[in-house]
Amino acid sequence: MSRPQPSDEDSLEPTSPVRIGAGSFATIYAIPGRSIVLKVAHSQDHAAQVKAEYENLHSIYTRCNSDSLFAIPRALAFYDPQVQELLFYPPSPGRGRSRQPCKPFSPSFFSKVPPRPCYVMDRVAPLQPDVAEFIHSSMYPSAASNAPDPLLCRLYFGKQLRPSAFINPNNFPIDVARYELLVQHFPNDIPSIADVAAGMGEMLSRIHWNAGYDARDVEFVMAGAPDSAITRFYILGFNQSIKVHSFTQVNEDVTPLVDAFFSSDPYYPRPIPGDSLYEAFKRAYVRSCNPDHIPDAKLFLQAIEQRQAARAVMV
Repeated sequence: MSRPQPSDEDSLEPTSPVRIGAGSFATIYAIPGRSIVLKVAHSQDHAAQVKAEYENLHSIYTRCNSDSLFAIPRALAFYDPQVQELLFYPPSPGRGRSRQPCKPFSPSFFSKVPPRPCYVMDRVAPLQPDVAEFIHSSMYPSAASNAPDPLLCRLYFGKQLRPSAFINPNNFPIDVARYELLVQHFPNDIPSIADVAAGMGEMLSRIHWNAGYDARDVEFVMAGAPDSAITRFYILGFNQSIKVHSFTQVNEDVTPLVDAFFSSDPYYPRPIPGDSLYEAFKRAYVRSCNPDHIPDAKLFLQAIEQRQAARAVMV
């Protein structure tokens, strides 16, 4: 008996992964109907980078994810088809069930993406439509009026953006002035700019002193939630983060943390004492630190303030 075919009015929901973006070493695919994405290496040569980001993300999520304004996506599984290496973390056991949950991933799960090293992570959903439409109408240049609405926004609180005819909907930049415009238009839905700056300080402190990483090249973004129509904030991009602290002593060398702070895109408010956004960032950074490392945290803040002052003199 032949299998019934869908009518013109009905269509089967697509299940094949769809390319939604790319970075320096990997392409991101979304799976329709599921709140996960796959990050697939551009080539086998990038296997170590993909695996390192998977392991960094899991470590930082485990030690730093909380009720902070900024969420951290979970790393769910890594797979390298060339060497048949499959890694994943055991799922939580089901409540009230007599059987343990089955393995969440198998090699066949990865059969519909290019056969290169990859890992699975929680999806960062696109911006909710009304926010995306407002950004398009009020912040896009006239030459980009036909460009797609933004999917997510990078939060650049450390620089003032200049007008540009180039638009990247996958990573639309938002500086302080643009963010304040959003708060004015969505006063009940968008957190205050001080709350966002404090959230940055909180997460950076946890990455430094709970997980021991330098947070090099991490990204602070505004996007949507896969399960509701709200704006959600995330911290992404852990492939360049390096484990730098042993937590065995107070007054550890903070130079690697300072170097990473200034080498990254200027998401954080510039460390200028007295600046209201930096003071919100600074208070949250110290407040979120393990008490044993408060002296280290203060050394880091003092060091970035000194380097910022030296940079200003050079300019």
